[in-house]
Amino acid sequence: MSRCECSLSRKEAICQNPEMAEKVYGFVLRDGEEERELLVFEHAGIPEAGLQVPGGTVEVGETPLQAVSREVLEESGLPLGGWEAATTFEANGQLWRCYVTTPAMVLPDTWRCEPLGPERAQGLRFEYRWTPLEGGDELAGAQEEARRAVAAFVAGRGG
Repeated sequence: MSRCECSLSRKEAICQNPEMAEKVYGFVLRDGEEERELLVFEHAGIPEAGLQVPGGTVEVGETPLQAVSREVLEESGLPLGGWEAATTFEANGQLWRCYVTTPAMVLPDTWRCEPLGPERAQGLRFEYRWTPLEGGDELAGAQEEARRAVAAFVAGRGG
């Protein structure tokens, strides 16, 4: 697996490797009773998929910022904005852009969501909950490294 911090602009990265898929992760945060918490989900009935954050592919004609808003809405049902670019990295030939937001609305501790978009056709159901941003349950694959980078970004901006 090839992972690296990527300081290239979107255009530079895609031009250097036109086969590279552009992806986004949406890190939704809240202030918990003791620490900052991260919204995560598991696929109901598919434990091998692991713990994840909402994310997916940037579609043709869409900006990464539009993609993160769409992906979070499709996968969680949350119409969120206020996204801030946190980090970008490359993994497995994909350019991942990580965005973070802390919604003003109060969100439930847990909920289930039948996703919209392609996941709906697959009959998937996502079970959402919160975990500590730092030191919480490990996320699947490259998402764990992305979480550490987002935690450092959030700490660096003063919360």
